[in-house]
Amino acid sequence: MFSVKNRIKLLLLMCLIIIFPVFAYGDSSEGKIGVGLNYPGMSVRYFLSDITSLELKGQYEQDILVLGSRFYYYFDCKSEVLLFGGIEGDYVSFKGEESQGNGFACELFVGLEYFFTKKLSFQMDIGPAWIYLADRNYTSVTVAGFEYVVNLGFNYYF
Repeated sequence: MFSVKNRIKLLLLMCLIIIFPVFAYGDSSEGKIGVGLNYPGMSVRYFLSDITSLELKGQYEQDILVLGSRFYYYFDCKSEVLLFGGIEGDYVSFKGEESQGNGFACELFVGLEYFFTKKLSFQMDIGPAWIYLADRNYTSVTVAGFEYVVNLGFNYYF
């Protein structure tokens, strides 16, 4: 699933998180905007209130494009670790050697956001996703089912 190079990057990232000291905690607030780098893409987040936010995200990995939005609900906003849950909806496009097509994905997720400083955080979440893909060249070929998805990323808040 992950190449050796990506496994090494993930291991180094996890080590950094464990040994990096906490300087300050993040405080979510209405109207705050954040940008994120996630594996493998980017996102923009807007806080609707102290406990809810919306995010637009895009991800690209060798002939696969995922564009979507997320809704977050934060359970704890008083420390350097924020716990959250949410829902995500995505448009998926793919192109392979013999097939190409598109589809969608819907995910429920839970996770945490760990603040290194008031403006910089690491985020990780996991959840089941319903994925549906259809081939454009062969209209009778579709694939659908549940998969577990893990998301990792860094966020910077303005």
